[in-house]
Parts: sequence; structure tokens; C-alpha cells
Amino acid sequence: MAIDDYFSIFLLFGAVISLLFSFFLLFYPNRFYANKVLGFLIFSWAVTVFTYMVQSSDFLLRFPHFYALLDVFVLLFFPVMYIYIRTYLYTDARKIRKNVVHFIPGILYLIIFTPFFIQDTETKIRMIQNDLPGWFRPLQNVFNLVIIFQGIFYTILSLRKLHHFQYFRESRLTKFQLESLKWLRLFVIINVILWTIGTAGVFLEISGINIPIDLFALFYLCLTLLTLVLGVFTIRRPEFFSEEEDILKFAFKSGSSSTDKKTVTQEKELLLKYLEDEKPYLKPDLKMQDMVEATGLSYKRISELFNNELKKSFFDMVNEYRFQTALNLIREGYHKKHTLPYLAEQAGFNSKTTFNRTFKKYTGQTPTEYIQQNNL
Repeated sequence: MAIDDYFSIFLLFGAVISLLFSFFLLFYPNRFYANKVLGFLIFSWAVTVFTYMVQSSDFLLRFPHFYALLDVFVLLFFPVMYIYIRTYLYTDARKIRKNVVHFIPGILYLIIFTPFFIQDTETKIRMIQNDLPGWFRPLQNVFNLVIIFQGIFYTILSLRKLHHFQYFRESRLTKFQLESLKWLRLFVIINVILWTIGTAGVFLEISGINIPIDLFALFYLCLTLLTLVLGVFTIRRPEFFSEEEDILKFAFKSGSSSTDKKTVTQEKELLLKYLEDEKPYLKPDLKMQDMVEATGLSYKRISELFNNELKKSFFDMVNEYRFQTALNLIREGYHKKHTLPYLAEQAGFNSKTTFNRTFKKYTGQTPTEYIQQNNL
């Protein structure tokens, strides 16, 4: 038996195991939403490996409707990876409507290639054997570039999300939670390595350069090994795939009636650190739910910290930061190059009325009066 035959058998074995593993994660009766996302990602991997195996055989001539159709799953790799990270970390992210936007490239792929997909069997076979439409290959190359861009974009988003999560909770995370973050970070890094191999293969194919190693074969081999290792890892470390050790359950719980003084101080410092370092108030549509996701504190607890500890409402606190930002911009002469409404927008205000009212609250003057009186 030739080496190629052994390689194909191994990939087939890996694809079958991947499918079984994905079904286990998708349908196993637990409440951990992130497992179902991971199950869908592994299902996509399995379909892609299978597609690679049959593309050079007569399979596609017998079943031409599969031609190019299953490639849509590759467009889901990195978006679903990012969704997995978010749903693992944040309960609020476990809502389908919040993740639909990440599937737009895949949906566009299906829509754009619909003229080919709707052809009858004989027409498709003739196209595959003789000549595909002139627009077919160029558009495939465009989507290959989209996949490359996705790798960069979603890797940055995923690593930033992990860093952000840990940065504001460092002193509050248990040993298990720190290990969970290490697992997620390793998961992203492995996907980046696979992306690098696949990207190199795409560029070599487009440029017509031949090298002794088939990078696409290497990519699918590594993808299969990753799935098998992931399956073993799930068996050996089941706590990483269980809601029982939800990463959002901290060493001490916020919002408890028995919260001691030290805890209150830590939570207040955490909230202020987030406001001062991340400057979320620059977003005109900032909501308290954004702060819940960023800090890990509950909605109720954040409200208590604002009202009881900082003696200000959420909106008063946010507008105070925005006012200070606007004041600094005025003192720097920003208003000489831009209009005041634009300056207000850069400071985070979503309306000129709120800007004027807040400015007058702290200075007793409107922005225009303040500028004129101080010769700014």
C-alpha cells in the first residue's frame, strides 16, 4: 500500500472521529453553550478534511452538487473560533443574534456562487470536466483572501478579548480560571499556526510556485491531529468543558450582602481602573452591560458601586469623564480646528444638548461662553 493510501486512510479516520466528537459536543445534555460552539467548529473541520480527500477523485463527478459548496465551512473557522472564546468567557455572549454578523462572509459566498449551485447535474459535470465560468476562479481567490484576512482579524480580536478579560480580573481569578485562560490562549495559537500553513499554501498556489512539501496536505494533517488531541484532552481534562467550573464564577461573588470592606475597595478600584485605562465613556452608546462584560461585576453590583460608593449615578459618572475629556480638548485648542459638536462627539457625548447641559453643570457656562471668557 502506498504512502498516499495510508495518508488518506488516516485523514478518513480523523474525519470520522471528528464528526463523532462534534456530535458529542453539540448534543451532550449539558448547559455549557461554548461546547456547542466548539462542536460546530469541529464539525466544520471534519467537513473540510472530507472535502479535501474527495476533491481529486471521481466523487465530485458522481456527486457534482458538492463541488465548491462545502468550501463555505472554511469561511467559518476563525469567526466560530472567536465566538467560542467569547461564549466561554461571557454568559451574555451566548445569544445567536449577537453573533450573526460573523457569518456574513459565509452567507455572501453562498449567494454569490448560487448561479453555479443551481445548475442541473449534467451542466455541472460538464463545467467541472471542461471549463468553469470565467468568474468562478477569480471569486474563489477573493474568498481565499477573505479567509486570510479573517485569520489576522479574529486572532487579534480573540487574543485581545483574553487579555482584556484577565487584565481586569487578575487578582480575582482562581487557579482553575487561570488554567482555562491558558487553554483558550493555546487554542488560538494552534489555530494561528494552522492559518500560517494554509495561507502559505494559498499564496504559493496563486503565484504558481512549487515546493517539495504539499502545504495543503500538511494543513489537513495538522487539523486532523488537532481534533484527535482535542478529543483526548476533553477526556483527560473534562473540567474545561463543563459548566460546573464556569469561568465567570469568581473566587468571591460580587453583589453579595455580606461583601466586606476589602472586597468593596477592590471592586471600586476595578471599576475605576476600567474607566480610566480603557476609556469606555468615549463610546457614545456606552451601556452598563458593556461594563458588566468588561469587569465581570454584575449589573446590580456596578449600580451599587456607583450609587453607594462613588455617590453618583452611572450616567453622571460617565458624563463627568466625558466633560473632563472635552475640557482638555478645548484647552488644547481642538475647537479651533473642529466644530464644537464634533469635539463633543470625540469626547463621547451623543448629543449637543447633553454636552451643553453637562458642561454648564460643572463650569456654570456653556462651552462657547467658557471659551470666550478664557480667551481659548
